Amino acid sequence: MHEPINLSCGVLYVATGEKYIKEVIEAARSCKESNRYPIAVITDSANHPLPKDLFDIVIVKEAQYSYRDKLLLQYTPFEKTIFLDTDTLVIEDLSDLFRLLDFREFAIHQADEGYEFSMPDVSNAMPEFNTGVIAYRMTENVKKLFSDWNASFDVIKDISTDQYHLRKTLYESDVRYATVSSAYNFIVYYNNYVIQKVKVLHGRPFSYLREIAKEINIVHHNSGWRRTFYPFSHRFFILYMSPVARDSYKLLKGALRMHLGNVKRKVQHGFKKTS
Repeated sequence: MHEPINLSCGVLYVATGEKYIKEVIEAARSCKESNRYPIAVITDSANHPLPKDLFDIVIVKEAQYSYRDKLLLQYTPFEKTIFLDTDTLVIEDLSDLFRLLDFREFAIHQADEGYEFSMPDVSNAMPEFNTGVIAYRMTENVKKLFSDWNASFDVIKDISTDQYHLRKTLYESDVRYATVSSAYNFIVYYNNYVIQKVKVLHGRPFSYLREIAKEINIVHHNSGWRRTFYPFSHRFFILYMSPVARDSYKLLKGALRMHLGNVKRKVQHGFKKTS
C-alpha cells in the first residue's frame, strides 16, 4: 500500500505534445536526483509513457498547444508549488524557494534582457519576467492573476508570448511577489552572472546543461564565488572574480580550452575546404 502524497510542497511541470513529453522526463529526473519533493505533471493525454518512479501525480487537461498551455499551472495539486519549464535542469535543493512562499504569494526571475513590446498603460520601469521557473501559492490574489493573465491573450491577440501578458497582469495585480536571482533560473543562451550556487539551469539541449552543471558550482580557489558565464555555440567558459582582490580572475579548468580548441579545428577545416 502506497503512503499518501504530502501535498504541502511540490514541483509541477506542464508537458503537452510529444516533444515536451520527452523533455519533461529528463527534467523531472534531474529534480528527483537533487530534491525530495513530489512531482506532478499536467499533460494532454493519459497515454503518454510517463515513468511512475518520476511522477507522483499525473493530471490530464485539454491543451491548446500554445503559450497559453503554461497557464495549466493553476491546476496544481500542491499548497506551495514550484513550476518548472520542461527545458530546465535542477541541480540543487529547491527548499529556499518554498520557504520564500511563507512570506510571498508568487516568486519569479526578472528577464535580464528587458522587454520587447512596450505597453502604454504599464510603466517602462516595470520589467518582464521569465516564466521558466515560478514559485507560488494559490491564494485568491494569485488565482485572479492567473485568470487575468489568461484573459489578456484574448484582449491583445496579435502578441502570443506568455511573458508579455504576464508583465501587464502582474503590474495591475495585488499579488505580493518576490523577484528571485538568476541562481534559480540560470538561462544559458546569453551571458549570465551569479554569486550563489546555481539551483536551476534553463535552456537546450540537456547534454549542454549537464556539461554546465559539472562546472558551474565548483570553486577552484578560496577567494570568492562571483562567476560570469559566457556561452559560445554550445561551449562555454566561466570567469571567477574574487570579492577581495580585483585581479584574481580565473578560468574554470578545461572549459575555455575546449572552446578554443573547437574553434581552431573549425577554422582549420574551413581553410582546407576553401583552398
